Amino acid sequence: MIISKTPLRISFFGGGTDFPEYFNKTKTRVIGTAIDKSIYITNSFFSNEKKIKFKLFYREVEKVNKVNLIKHKVIRKLFQKIRIKNNLELHFISDLPSFSGLGSSSSFSTGLMNLIFFLNKKLINKNDLARFVIDFERNDLKECVGFQDQIFASYGGFNSISFEGRKFKVKKYSLNKDIQKIENNSFIVHTDLKRKAISIEKKKLNRINKNIKYLNSIKSISEEANKYLELEKLSKNFSYLLNETWKQKKKLHENVSNKLIENLYNKGLAHGATAGKLLGAGNGGFLYFYVPKKNQYNFLKYFKEAIKINFESEGSKIIEI
Repeated sequence: MIISKTPLRISFFGGGTDFPEYFNKTKTRVIGTAIDKSIYITNSFFSNEKKIKFKLFYREVEKVNKVNLIKHKVIRKLFQKIRIKNNLELHFISDLPSFSGLGSSSSFSTGLMNLIFFLNKKLINKNDLARFVIDFERNDLKECVGFQDQIFASYGGFNSISFEGRKFKVKKYSLNKDIQKIENNSFIVHTDLKRKAISIEKKKLNRINKNIKYLNSIKSISEEANKYLELEKLSKNFSYLLNETWKQKKKLHENVSNKLIENLYNKGLAHGATAGKLLGAGNGGFLYFYVPKKNQYNFLKYFKEAIKINFESEGSKIIEI
C-alpha cells in the first residue's frame, strides 16, 4: 500500500494578501503553519477489469472505466492533465471536515499530485510541487485561490512566506521556545457552519480596489509580526497582532463574519482566550483561539469540543507500507 499524507494549515498573519491580484503590485507576506491534522490518500493497484479502470472512494464511491466519466472535478481534471494510464484504486480520508478554513482543498490537490508523480516514478521537489498545484488550481480548475495553502501543504513547517510579482520565498522556522509557546496555546473550535471559500474569495476580489487599504493594513501587521518572529518575541505580541488582523479581515466583505461567529469569538475571549480569528476565507469553518496555559482549564471546560493543535514540520509525503 502507498499512502500520501498531506498536512492542513493555519494562517496567522497576511491572509488575503497571497493573491497575485494584490501582490503583483506590492511585496507582501504570510505567516502560518502546517498542523498535525492531515489528508490521507491510499492507493492500491487491482487487476484489469473490462468495465472498471478507476475505483475512487471519498464521500461518494465511483467506479468508472474512463477519466472523463469521473464526477469529482479535481480528480478528473488532474487525471486528464497528467494522463493517467494505470488502473487505480484510491481512498480519501481527512482528520478534519472539509470547507473549514484549514486549506483542505489545496491539501487534497497537493497530496493527490504528489501521489500521482510518485506512481509515475517522477521526482518532484517541494517548490515545484507547490507551483504545480497553484497552476493547476488557478488555470485548470479556474478557481479563485491564493498561493499560501499549496505552499504550506507542500513544504510543511512554521513559515514566513514572502510574495512579490508571482514569486514566493519560504523561510521555515524551527520550533524554538517562542514558537513552541504559540503551539502550546493553540486551539480550534468549529462553528458548525460549512461554506465554499471560492465564492467568498470572488466577492473579495471583485472589490479589491475598495479593499486595498484593509489589505495594506493586513500586510503591515504581518510585517510587524515577522520582525518579532525574527527576534523570537512573537509570542509576547501574538494576541494583539492576531486580534488586529481579525478586525481588518472582517472589513474585506460583510460575509466574512456573522452573528454566530462573533458570538463564539466573544465567548472564547470571555473564557480565557486572549486572541482569536476565523480561519480561511470566512463565513464558517474553524475559529482559532490563542489560550494561555493558565486559562486553558476554564476554556476547555466551556469549549468541550475544542481541538488542541500541534505544529507539523513535514509537508506532503509518501509512505510505503
